[in-house]
Amino acid sequence: MEKLTPEQVADKVFELTEQFNQYVFDNPDVLNDIPDKATLVFLDADDPEFNRANIELARAMPRPTDSPVVYMRMQKRVRVVQQVEWMPQVVASPLAV
Repeated sequence: MEKLTPEQVADKVFELTEQFNQYVFDNPDVLNDIPDKATLVFLDADDPEFNRANIELARAMPRPTDSPVVYMRMQKRVRVVQQVEWMPQVVASPLAV
């Protein structure tokens, strides 16, 4: 297993941050569970290598002593949306009403 580059970790953090912000926009009550001044560390439920790298990065970063660390485990949810497609068909004669 190859070690992630700093650029790959940064790209993933950016992606998860965007997804988290969208989730908060749709579900603002989630902010009630996060302490004030918290440092958020994003984790990907499906990517342990990224998680290790991001936790190491978070531990190495300076932060205020009054900033609790909150780990945000992000998990993909796939929504299946039913799409209706109309198909025209030429018929010999219309049905009598």
